[in-house]
Amino acid sequence: MLKRQKGFSIVTKSVKAKLLRNGFDMTETKVAYNEVVHFYFLLVDSDPDGLSIPVKEDGGWRCYELKTQAHPFIEGFPSPLKRAAIRQAIGAWESWNTTYQKWVNRPKKMRHHRPPVQPRMFNFNPQYDSGMWKEDDGFSIVLKILVGGTWKWVKHFYQCTDISAEWVKGSPRLQVNKQGFWLVFPLEKYVPATGGIKGVMSKSSFRTCGIDMDLDKHIAICTILETNDRGDTTEIARHFINQSSHVARRKRDLGQIAILMGKTGIVSKDFAKSFWDRLSTREVEYGRAVSREIVEFAKYWQAEIISFEHLGNLRPKRGKYSRRSNQKRAYWLKGKIYEQVKRIAYQDYAILTTRVNPRNTSRLSPWDEMVWRGNVFPASILEYEEYQFGAPLVATINGYKAHSGINAARNIALKAIKRHLLSVKLDLKSPEQ
Repeated sequence: MLKRQKGFSIVTKSVKAKLLRNGFDMTETKVAYNEVVHFYFLLVDSDPDGLSIPVKEDGGWRCYELKTQAHPFIEGFPSPLKRAAIRQAIGAWESWNTTYQKWVNRPKKMRHHRPPVQPRMFNFNPQYDSGMWKEDDGFSIVLKILVGGTWKWVKHFYQCTDISAEWVKGSPRLQVNKQGFWLVFPLEKYVPATGGIKGVMSKSSFRTCGIDMDLDKHIAICTILETNDRGDTTEIARHFINQSSHVARRKRDLGQIAILMGKTGIVSKDFAKSFWDRLSTREVEYGRAVSREIVEFAKYWQAEIISFEHLGNLRPKRGKYSRRSNQKRAYWLKGKIYEQVKRIAYQDYAILTTRVNPRNTSRLSPWDEMVWRGNVFPASILEYEEYQFGAPLVATINGYKAHSGINAARNIALKAIKRHLLSVKLDLKSPEQ
């Protein structure tokens, strides 16, 4: 894998490839790997002192490898796979031990709780480090697998998406499940170091993309603000991402599931599985599509920072099952889009992502004035007193008029800018924008 270089950061992701080789069952390799993991888990549990010794001094995973060099149980087991199994066992034991120590030091009111039980079996996928694979050309790879109790080199073909030359492939992990056999390759590449958000905002000029996310018509409303070193800020572009059709399909599926629940009265395992699978797949794919659209919009307008609201306390309201479930998935989608945007933006374009406090982003104008909010712009000053939650339009008595989402997106971007610049002033070409 890549080594660290001055002036660059290393980003990672993974790509999944489908193995195409009939007549060879990878399950035997996976079972043998997990047996070795269990063997070393028990060894670590009986003698955990080796974990406190550095690997350079023959501690850590190296300690347990040396202890079992002549053990008949692992005789003939490939060394690279054995070392991966040792590290996997150490991680599993440390996870269990952390939970156990919390149980030991639990408060008095929790004394009745039972101690955490050690795992009796494992289902890890084998990690194929260097020495367990060779001759990878992007279409085929030679793997060392267990065939009838004997380790053999077997050539496999695989299907994988195209990987650009800037990404470097690492050693794969063999994934065995009901759907078949897969290889998961880790990828790394260099990204120019940005110096963080503070470093970006120290430039003479930079652009920030503010994102306001709604639950109804528009899932994301974006605005690009350009700021110079004096704090003078102008709006460059805006973008609306509509989700009406996606929400309609979600509500339709949830309504059908609710009807089935009302007819049967019993919700068992795999109840309405086809509906749930379709619903979940659509949510994931739509989240990726919206995230990519936001990132490409920010890249096109040369934004270096993307700013979101920090909405971590959203909870669905009580009500009918379908209504509550729709809100639950809408809140999940909001959080997932932020995570995807943060990952994609930095991996592909070295764009940084941040979140700001959502307080008053919808109630104030970019100049900290209280706004009126409604469905139709008021005809007189007397109508500016009322505030309607969820209405699409905002205005102030000073003549400022805007879409409520655009107003919130401007405030979200300005909050990110004001963290590092003392004096920031938004200048619009005309008040009705």
